[in-house]
Amino acid sequence: MEVTIKKATMDDLKKVQELNLKLFEKEHKEYDPSLNLNWVFSKVGTKYYKGRISQESGCVLIATVDNKIIGYLCGGLTKAEEYRNLPIVAELENTLVLDEFRSKGVGKKLFNEFMDWCKTKNVGKIRVEATSQNELAIKFYRNNNFKDYTLVLEADL
Repeated sequence: MEVTIKKATMDDLKKVQELNLKLFEKEHKEYDPSLNLNWVFSKVGTKYYKGRISQESGCVLIATVDNKIIGYLCGGLTKAEEYRNLPIVAELENTLVLDEFRSKGVGKKLFNEFMDWCKTKNVGKIRVEATSQNELAIKFYRNNNFKDYTLVLEADL
């Protein structure tokens, strides 16, 4: 299986959104029922992905096998907190690899390509958020040199 990683184009928009919806559905079912499944194809969701694909501050990568998109990663430059002295910051915002292609190095290839993109932007720090129950994602990020920084707690009223 030969996996190719490349930057997404507007022609890939719908497929990226379809994969993002799969991510939302998984997260909604397993971790966070508050996720709005209609967001992905809403005007706001579509604008978000169009911006990430077309703007210099955004990065949407796709993984393909035999010209079929099997995964994606979306991220971009973000503003650091004004109260911290940080270099340029990027955030890995969302990513998904189809079930049948997981644990085959596809996520690592997407991640490495994102790291290369970050280097071209002179990024000094990369952030990622993961649902606290998503142990596989957290393990992946920790294995790739991410360290715990903040812990966000929520309470329902």
